[in-house]
Amino acid sequence: MLMLLALPSQANNLQMGNPTVNTGASTISFTISWENSWNVTAGPANWDGVWLFVKRQACSDRLWNHALLSTNDADHAITGGVLEVDAVTDGMGVFVRRTSAGQGNIATATVTLRLQTAPNAVDNFKVFGIEMVNIPQGDFIIGDGVQGWSNVNFCPQWITAATQAAGLGVGSNYVCWNGGTGSSAPLPGTFPLGVNRFYSMKYEVSQDQYVGFLNCLTFTQQVARTAQPPNSASGTYALTATTPTSRNGIRIAMSGLPNSEPAVYGCDLNANGVYDEATDGQNIACNWLAWSDLIAYLDWAALRPMTEFEYEKICRGPASTMLANEHAWSTTALTAANAGALTNPGAADEVPTATGPGLCAIGSGNNAHGPLRCGFASTASTTRIAAGAAFYGVMDMTGNVYEQTIGGWNFNYSGFTAASGDGSLTAGGAANTTAWPPTGGNGGGGVVRGAAWNNWNGRQISARGDAIQGGPSNAGRDRSVGGRGIRNY
Repeated sequence: MLMLLALPSQANNLQMGNPTVNTGASTISFTISWENSWNVTAGPANWDGVWLFVKRQACSDRLWNHALLSTNDADHAITGGVLEVDAVTDGMGVFVRRTSAGQGNIATATVTLRLQTAPNAVDNFKVFGIEMVNIPQGDFIIGDGVQGWSNVNFCPQWITAATQAAGLGVGSNYVCWNGGTGSSAPLPGTFPLGVNRFYSMKYEVSQDQYVGFLNCLTFTQQVARTAQPPNSASGTYALTATTPTSRNGIRIAMSGLPNSEPAVYGCDLNANGVYDEATDGQNIACNWLAWSDLIAYLDWAALRPMTEFEYEKICRGPASTMLANEHAWSTTALTAANAGALTNPGAADEVPTATGPGLCAIGSGNNAHGPLRCGFASTASTTRIAAGAAFYGVMDMTGNVYEQTIGGWNFNYSGFTAASGDGSLTAGGAANTTAWPPTGGNGGGGVVRGAAWNNWNGRQISARGDAIQGGPSNAGRDRSVGGRGIRNY
């Protein structure tokens, strides 16, 4: 019997119906819809979409593996709506986006995806969707001349196609090299400086998304990607201590058995022992993620970490000037929102009572508080500044949880490229993509950008934070840290 599950992120109310498999045609079909979509030719000149990928479980070994999809656009189809399918060359998934210019909600449409390997009557399938934003090709400025790290102020510098082609050498007048806090070796032209087009996750990894990830792992892999053993008692919190801390409600719904049955996880923010209810915080940004947790999730989802360059491009866009101390919405305006003053806390529509320009989740040191719903400040009618949005429409780049990026700490990043994850992890639960820094801190990777819910003043676009420690040993999780991924195409 086929087990067919669609596991959506609902930050902008992404809804995916239960899929069906046509074994004869080697296809899987399901419905999709989401809110606040766009494809615009003016302003940012970009669009949003959804990254879709499929996991497949054979009954012979009960392992969840990535299901490759056809790399030919014509092999996939959408019935109804205003959408098209863009296949990718490695077959790890597809992008779904608006065919032509327009804005508003995406009405329900049926997506049919062609599998590379024919399904059979005893395979199980899960379909995952992640909202993404297209970041166009183009030059941009990094640095604002004020913000930096280690008492070094970073002067503005254009990053151009010529810069990308030539790469950057150690000692360049650039944010990632000044003060000995960047790459210890020159970066070749293969290192993604942000000039070329790519997709960014619209929101930070949500708790629901991390639960979906955990529920596709083996017991041993779950050990590496959680703070509490998977065979702990039902109700144990997975990423924190034995009590809910800073609004992370991921718990063990069913205990696992060592070297045998993996645990089953769910969201239970209201702590009543009933999982995945309407107020259980599925759409809250996932905190307590070490660098190794984030890159494992991204590898599994066939995405990759972003670089510091890409972070600043997403925020600032192609502007030819910059404002000292600007936040992700390109002004210094800042309105703090926190979990102490919410309407419908934990629900898919939770919102803070605070309103104002540059609205973002900052300003609370209360350990009972924590991150808010991904994209909480965005509605169909909000402006960029009112929604606290980055130039291209990416949300929460200032506030909620810190973004973990490639850069900092005098590590050799020269081997890092735009290669996306392969959909699988090591047997021990670690990311296995070549040249991704495996750990945070002095081991490389994981320097934080943006601001977090417990940051009082917010962080500016060009401000850099401490690197987050943490490798396969589970160390380094922090209540203020999460992240997101990107993908070239």
